[in-house]
Amino acid sequence: MGKIEKFKEINSKTTELSKIAESMNIIPESIRLMIENQNRILSSIPKIEIPQYNFPKIDIPDFKIPKFDFINSELLESLKKLSEIGDRIRNNPEIQFADITDLEILNLKSAEEFKASLVNNLTDEDINTKEELLNKNLLPYLEELGIESLWIGACTVLESKSNPDKLRHCLISLRTILEHLIEDELAPTIELKDNPEFSKQFKQYHLGKQKIEFVKIKRADKIKYFTSKVEFGILEEFTKNEIQYVCDCYSILCNVHQPNIGISENQVRSLKVKTGITIWLLAYINKIIKE
Repeated sequence: MGKIEKFKEINSKTTELSKIAESMNIIPESIRLMIENQNRILSSIPKIEIPQYNFPKIDIPDFKIPKFDFINSELLESLKKLSEIGDRIRNNPEIQFADITDLEILNLKSAEEFKASLVNNLTDEDINTKEELLNKNLLPYLEELGIESLWIGACTVLESKSNPDKLRHCLISLRTILEHLIEDELAPTIELKDNPEFSKQFKQYHLGKQKIEFVKIKRADKIKYFTSKVEFGILEEFTKNEIQYVCDCYSILCNVHQPNIGISENQVRSLKVKTGITIWLLAYINKIIKE
């Protein structure tokens, strides 16, 4: 379209010049023929009418945002529940136990390898985070059992700047809590005496040849006994590896009778966290069984 308009403009100016020149009778023959050719070409070009389109006016309504009562809304309640999911996950002892007993730890072959893993298995940030979780979640369980002072004592002595034997004292408190839970709460010997699974261990007792306090039952068997009573949500079952993990924890805690406990302060902090989470899970199982 632009080229056609430009061509018409040039042609009109040429026509005007031709009229002037013709009136003066000074147009050369070659120019006159060129003008005639241009006029003939222009006459053959069809006229193009560009239609005009009148766009209708669109009335845009005023959009008013409705007022929303967030305080009483169901949506807010749903959002609150969603926001609480993270806390429920963090505060679940099964999840925390699964976290510390990862595959690498469960594949260790001995308590000594487990002890060696304490040096780099948890960062300072991990330890601080889990200590906060334990102080919030473990203490209520221990208070119900009347042994919260042992955990508080283990934490307090570990922060001491003046106690040269603080690592041993911390481990003794942790071991005592673990022993109490397993031996007195979850699988007391008196409860096992009539269980068919332990008939062999109690044979001499039932024959009247042995006092019950001298009956020896492996700690792993006790753990298997009480964990078989409940179904776990996350763990599904307490496997041989998890049982061994608890026993390895206890084995390291028993090193307190040696002059050199063989682990550093950082390792003790890591062990305190891992043992604390294990105790938290066992206390949690204990409450499920009782209920």
